[in-house]
Amino acid sequence: MNPAPLQLVLTFDAEADVFDASIGASAGADVWRGIEHGIPLIQEMLVAQTRAAGVPLLATWFVRTDCEIAAQHGDAAHLLRRYDALWRARQAAGDEIAFHPHLSRRAQGDVTGALLRSEIRDAHAAVQAAGYAPVSSRLGEAFGSNTAFAALQESDFAADSTAMPGRVRHDAERSLDWSGTPARPYRPSLADYRKPGHPVHDLWQVPMTMVPVRADYDTEPLARYVDLSFRPAALRAGLAAALANVPLLVTVTHPSTILPGIASRRHGLLSFEPSAFRENLGFIFSECARLGRAVHSLTLAACARHCRVAGKPEMAA
Repeated sequence: MNPAPLQLVLTFDAEADVFDASIGASAGADVWRGIEHGIPLIQEMLVAQTRAAGVPLLATWFVRTDCEIAAQHGDAAHLLRRYDALWRARQAAGDEIAFHPHLSRRAQGDVTGALLRSEIRDAHAAVQAAGYAPVSSRLGEAFGSNTAFAALQESDFAADSTAMPGRVRHDAERSLDWSGTPARPYRPSLADYRKPGHPVHDLWQVPMTMVPVRADYDTEPLARYVDLSFRPAALRAGLAAALANVPLLVTVTHPSTILPGIASRRHGLLSFEPSAFRENLGFIFSECARLGRAVHSLTLAACARHCRVAGKPEMAA
């Protein structure tokens, strides 16, 4: 009996080139090399892998749209409008264009939830005004709260992929708590967004796939999402273990992290080399072939539709 096929959801966060302090100093608000050069290069590699494996590869592009972009450029949907031809081409090829707001610190700490709701509502309205109708979302910096997911549901989102199962971090840069979150898709409980339960939200949470990864600066491996721009030596063991066991693999990559010259210094985890992305993507297919597993590529929205039609996450471990 052949193993169950691997359901592969390739996702990309299209935002500023320098999205994390570990990368170095920002090159400026109007420098979007990851979008302008990284995305076409990623697409070339996806097409090449499609030809090699005979499996059409689809992508979900989470485009940064929020009050910070609005403050910088006068329109929360600036990136959608500026690179409209790129996004339309990706849609025409079967890819998904999705919603990616970073909520302000004030909104994240808003006790009443009014500011948080308005930031999500206003950003979503800007996306719609730009001519897009996303059904999937990912909140920036893996932020989650009951109010945030209620706001996404109020805006009729059907799917979200913000969860990082098991990851907890509270420091000057990040505040996130996904303790107790399952690795499989689930409908978030109204009482606790991190877990399934009743009553539940209508939208499906499709968590990022987490695997143990040891960066150069780690003393022990740390559970991180599967980023195809990671140095292959750091990702390989954890990815191999996942491919042998998980029914669903949700990857996350920032397009700028495949481009040389973005980081101001050598990074202990992100490669900034297209060859690393190519190698990691190829490894998924070669390892699945060794295991006798077929690979099916789908967008996040298609994954959520599968869950919704089934009435339960059939791709659960």
